[in-house]
This record gives sequence, structure tokens and C-alpha cells, in this order.
Amino acid sequence: MNSGKRGSINTVLSILLMVACVSMLIFGVILVRAKLLQNTQDLGMSLAESYAAEEELQVTTFRNFLELGSQYVEELSSSGADTEEIQTWLHSYFAKITAIVGENVMDPYAVIDGAIVAANPWEGDDSYDYQGTDWYRQALEADGEVIFTDAYIDAITGSPVITAARKFEGSDDVLAMDIFPRNFHERAESKSLPEDGSLYLCDSKGTLLYSSTKWDASDEELQYFTDELFKGIQDGSLLAYDASFRDPDGVQRGAYYYEMSNGWTVILTIPFQTVLMGERNLPVMVLVAVSALVMAAMMIMVIRDLVNSRRIRRADSTIHILGDSFYAIYLVNYKNSTYETIKLSPDMEGTLPETGDYQSLIDIIGTLVEPKTFHEFALAFSLESIRQRVAARIPDYGGDYQRRFGDVYKWVNVRTLYDSSRAPDEVILCFREVDLEKRQQLQHMRILQEALDTAKKSTKAKNAFFSNMSHDMRTPLNAIIGLSELAQRDRDDREKVDGYMRKIEFSGKQLLYLINDILELSRLESGRNTLDCRRFDLRQCVEDLTASFHDMAEKDDRKFSVELDITDTMVEGDPQKLGQILNNLISNAFKYSRAGDRVEVTVKQFHFQQHSKYQFTVEDTGIGMSEQFLEHIFDPYSRETRFTSQTVTGTGLGMPIVQSLVQQMSGEITVESTLGKGSRFTVTLPLEAVRTEEGAAETESEKEDVDLTGKRVLLAEDNELIMEISMAILTMNGMEVVQAVNGAEAVERFAESPAHSIDAILMDMQMPEMDGCQAAQAIRAMDRPDAATVPIIAVTANAFAEDIAKTTEAGMDAHISKPIDFVVLNRTLARLINGEKRSQMPGKA
Repeated sequence: MNSGKRGSINTVLSILLMVACVSMLIFGVILVRAKLLQNTQDLGMSLAESYAAEEELQVTTFRNFLELGSQYVEELSSSGADTEEIQTWLHSYFAKITAIVGENVMDPYAVIDGAIVAANPWEGDDSYDYQGTDWYRQALEADGEVIFTDAYIDAITGSPVITAARKFEGSDDVLAMDIFPRNFHERAESKSLPEDGSLYLCDSKGTLLYSSTKWDASDEELQYFTDELFKGIQDGSLLAYDASFRDPDGVQRGAYYYEMSNGWTVILTIPFQTVLMGERNLPVMVLVAVSALVMAAMMIMVIRDLVNSRRIRRADSTIHILGDSFYAIYLVNYKNSTYETIKLSPDMEGTLPETGDYQSLIDIIGTLVEPKTFHEFALAFSLESIRQRVAARIPDYGGDYQRRFGDVYKWVNVRTLYDSSRAPDEVILCFREVDLEKRQQLQHMRILQEALDTAKKSTKAKNAFFSNMSHDMRTPLNAIIGLSELAQRDRDDREKVDGYMRKIEFSGKQLLYLINDILELSRLESGRNTLDCRRFDLRQCVEDLTASFHDMAEKDDRKFSVELDITDTMVEGDPQKLGQILNNLISNAFKYSRAGDRVEVTVKQFHFQQHSKYQFTVEDTGIGMSEQFLEHIFDPYSRETRFTSQTVTGTGLGMPIVQSLVQQMSGEITVESTLGKGSRFTVTLPLEAVRTEEGAAETESEKEDVDLTGKRVLLAEDNELIMEISMAILTMNGMEVVQAVNGAEAVERFAESPAHSIDAILMDMQMPEMDGCQAAQAIRAMDRPDAATVPIIAVTANAFAEDIAKTTEAGMDAHISKPIDFVVLNRTLARLINGEKRSQMPGKA
């Protein structure tokens, strides 16, 4: 009777606990809903602020254009320019702005001496009453500050327009720009909004400038809807986190906004359904799932209390220990030498009793154990071994072995589990299939072994690379040192000295190529090598690149030909990396060919839908490569060893660099080679064809001779030898050089020189007292007319992209890598001194 009462009390308590869980669930859903709406308000306000920041940036751009234009118009007006000159300048300025922001975005005009001067004159400007306009009055009141009007209907065009204006200093003249709101709408379509979100931009009076919504509504309908939103924001009825309104579809939405500095307001609306029932309902689902699990547990407890059976409790306790992952479970009484079956393996049904003598259990299981493992298995799981482990308080013991299932052996795991507090005289013997895990583990071990073998091979390859690199670098170094000694000894024999100098120059370039290969691979492996896509003449690029190889072919008695079968010569791509690819392939063709062999370069264009593919083939009839080496040709540090009469130098990095560059340009490379017959390399690149004649003038202008006679250059260099060489070459080109041995001295020399007396500055990067970037920043910050315009060229051995970016941030106009190519330096100096600002990546002048 007492037992029944206790059962009833437990049942009532369990039901009450379930009711409490349901109540907690409802209360939790309410709390989560409130938290979701609060978080959404924070997110919505942040997104509105982000979209407003984008518009602020656009407004700032318009303000900058207006301020810059007003300064120039003010200077023209003050210098006595007439209306026609100002209109001509405005038309040119408008064309430049249009090239930046696009067509039909803005329309500039000015009020000069009481007359309208427009970049695009309109009919009726002579009689236009500008003095009565809001933009003119607001500009006069702002007294030199840029103002933005609210949207209004333009009296001339009849279209909605926003006017930005600025008054000139010392007069009532004004420069203004009409900005057309339809362009804001075009930009709005490209914004990424939350799911089913809508975006509105209003002026300070609530006039809708643009919107991005899913509704196909008229401007009047959208303006009416926006007025309601604007009113709700102004009176505060939509500012609470749970405040909402109904959209045209009747969907409940929240409104979030941000007011810009010029009074405009960005409004973002998000459906509550998206917040509460969309993909963001994970907290609610988790809460519901946890509550459901708790309720399920409570129901199990109720059922378990109602069905109060000792055997069920005992089986439940055993299953709780072992889980459901074992295919066979036995309860072993090691004192009575008996077993009881808890879970029987399907393939042993009918052959093993539910209870019996433990030794008979081991004998039957032993018939399925892999024969070589049976003796160890029987010994490890005998009653004597189990008693020893119990005495030693070992709670878990086992291992893996192979067991037969039908005709197949699979890996299984056997364990004995002991818990003295639950069953002091018993252990649990359980079996679990682990065939998949075991095979994966063995596979993992094989993979680790293979990785170890690969690492050893890579280490061996790198050791070979460093050995080859040391040899290849010492060879030109030894030549340079030895020839320098010979040149000093035979200094009176001009012919010999000239020969020595040519060989020294050749060895120096050979050493530079080796260093460049190593640096290039370092950039590729570190992921710092980026594409510089720009427009260039592919035919001219190939012809310029292959020009030097014609002389090499004639000198080395090789036949060299270049064939171009291309329709569109102007393409978009990275000409420098294309040059690296072709230069490596053609150099290899010459390197691994002999006198009398043929080297052919072919370029073909293939059209594919709206894109084009360009195929570059470099073929030679040289010594070729073996099939074994072809499998490793693109492995770093690898180079085939051949017994030939030729001495071939190199790091073995050329082909890996080529492959990486081709892959970076989304291209493909294939190689065919036969030992003793030659090789063919085929590179296919997806270059975008540009069907225009632009760029021809630039190509021709680059070929013009450079004349720098009489130019005054400030040279900042702390290395005495480089200073001496640079001084000599610059002076030979007719330039006057002002020396500075560090960055601080360069700043001092420039500061004490008369304005515009320094035509250019050559700035080393790593110098004592003040480095090149600090010196350039100091010069740019000076209060003198030429400080912001004097060309500053970085001359440094730091040739990585991040180093070039630092020079650009410091205000430098170009970048020349050491060792200095003085032809490139002179061309860069001429271009910058003549006023042409740099429009391409540093280092490629």
C-alpha cells in the first residue's frame, strides 16, 4: 500500500514538473522573441547606418567635386577669365567627372557676375531667376560651405533634382551641381538587403529620393507609404524595439533608420516573420527541443515509476552503462563462473543459451575468433584473468581482434567493464563492431607513413636544391670576382678590360635571374603574388619580349621564329606575369637546345562565346626530357640531370613558377617532350579581348628617346658605392645631382632649395635617421608650392607588393627595383617630370 502511494506521489510530482516545463517553455519563447526583436533592432540600426555611410561617401564625393571645381572656377574668375573660358573649363571638368561617376549623374553650372555659366547650357538660362532659388539663397547663407537642397522639381527640365552649391569667397558668385535622384535608385538596386527587406532614402522633408523594395508600385504610392514611415519615426511611434507597421501586403514589419549629416534619412524595414520564423529561429528551436527532451524524460520517468519492475530496472542500468552500440552483451558472475545474456549477437541465436557456464561461452565465441588470435583471446578473457583485473581495480579492459561474420572476417572490439558499487561480483563482457573505424585507422596510418615518406623526399629535394643553388650562385660570383681581379691587372689593355666587363655584366645578370627565381617562388608560396590586370597590346608585348632572343639565336647559331595569329591585339590581363611565363619557356628552349636547333614561338587566338582564349606555344628541337622527369617537371627544386657537352645552370624553379602563374591567371599548361628530339610547351590563357584602338599612342610614346639634360635630381642613398654609380650614370645623362646620405638630409636639402628647383627625387627606402617613406611623407607635408607635386621615385631592393604599397601610401609616384635598370629609370623620370601621373602598378614604369 505504501509502495502504491509513493508511486502515485511520484506520478503527480512528475506531472507537475511537466506542467512547469511547459510554462517555462512559453515564458522562454516570450523572452526569446523579445530578445530577437531587440537584436534585430540593433542589427537594423547598424545596417541603416552602414547604408547611410555609403550615401555619405557619395555625398562627400559630390562635395569634393564641388569644392575642387569651385576653387578652379574662382581662380579663373579672379584671374580675369571671360565667360567663354569658364564655360570651356566647366565643360572639360564635367567630362572628367563623367568619366569617374558615369553619364547623367550630375550637371555643373555657375553664377558668375550675375550670369549663368553652364557646362551644358540649357534653353532659357538667360531669363532664369536664380536669385529666387533655394540653392542660391542657401549657398549665400552658408558663406563658402557646401550645401545640399532637398529634392525639388527643376524649373528647366521638369524632373526631380537635388542641388549642391558653394559660394565663392569675396563675392556672390556660386558654383552649383544638379544631382539626379534616379541615379541613387540605380545604386540601390545593387545593395545587399536582409531577406524581404526594403530600403528608402528620404531628404530632410521626407521626400523619397529612392527605394529598393519588392513591390511594383508607382512613385506616388511609394511616397505615400514613405510619408507614413517618416511620420512614425519623427513622432517616435516606430522607435520601440517591438514597434511595427503593416506594409502594402499586410505583413507586419519593423522600421530602422539613420539620419545623415546633411539631414537625409535612410530607412530600413524588415518583416517580423523573417526575424521570428525565418532562418534566425535557432534559439527558439533549441529551446523547444530542450524542453521537448525534458518532457520526454519526464514521461519516461512516469512510465518507469508505473512499471516498477526489478528486471527492467536492472536491464536499464546495464544498457545505461553499455549503450546501444554493442552487438553482444553478457553479464558475467566471476565468482559463480556463470554468464547471463543481455544482448545476443544475431548470428549466434539458437546456438548459445541465455544463461550457462562461462567457459562454454568462451568456447563458442572462440570458434568465431581469427585462429591466430584465439589463444591470446582465451587467455586475456579467462575467469582467472578477470579476477586478477577485479582485484587490481581495473574498471575497463579490452582490445581489437578479427571475428568471423558468416564468411567474412571483420574487426571487433571486446571489453570487460567493472563497477564495484553496482555489481561487486559481476563484470560486463561486451562486443562492438569497429571494422570501419579500424580500417580508417589503418588507412590513416598508411597516409601518415606516406606523408612521412613525402616529407623525406621533399627534404631531399630541398637539400638538392640548396646544393644546386649554392653551386649556381657561386659560379657567377666566382666569375665576377675573378674577372674583376683580371680587369685590375690588365687595366692598360682596353680590349681585354672591355671583354672582362661584358663577362662581368653577363655573370651579374645570371646571378640576378637566380635570385629573382627564388624570390618569385617565395611570393607564390606565401600567397603574396597578385595579378595586376590592365589593358595592353598583346602583339607588342610578345614582339618586345622576343626581340632580345633574335640576337641570342643569331649569336648561338639557332633558328628562332615568332608567329602571331591573333585578331584582337588589345587585351585585359597582367602583361608582366605573361612576360615571366614566356621568358621562362623561351629561355628554357634556348638553354636546352644546341647549335643548329630550332626554337618556334606561336600565338593563336580562339573565340569562345563572348570571351577569347589565347594559346602560346614554345617548341624546340633540343635535347628533350625523359618520361620519368616529365612527371616531376613542375615539382619545386627539381632539375633533370643529363650528361651533355652543355653546362646548364638554374635552380629548378622556372617550371613551378610558370605553372603557378598560369594557374593564377586561370589558364592551363601542357608539355610534350621526347628525349633527343625536343619539347613543346602549350599555355592557354583566358584573356579578355578589348576591341578598341586605345593604347596605340601610349605604345608609340614609350619608344621616344628620353632627354633629361639640365634636370636637377635629389638623390637620397646611404650606400657609398651605389651613390657613386648612380651619380656617374645620372651625370652622363646630362642631369645635375644633389646628394643626401640619409632621409633626414634629403628632407633638409629639399627644404633649403628654391621652390621648383628640384625636378625629381630618387629615394632609397632603408636609410639611417629617417627611412624613405618617412622622408617622403615629411616632404609632402611641407608648406611650399612644389611639395605636393615634385615626383618622388622609390629606389629600393624591396620588390614585394606590400613594400610597393607602402611607398604609394607614403606619397611616392613610382617604384624602381634594385639593381637599377637605368633605361627604365630615365624613362620614368621623363614621364613624371613632364607631368604624367602614374597610372599603373609600381615598378612597371
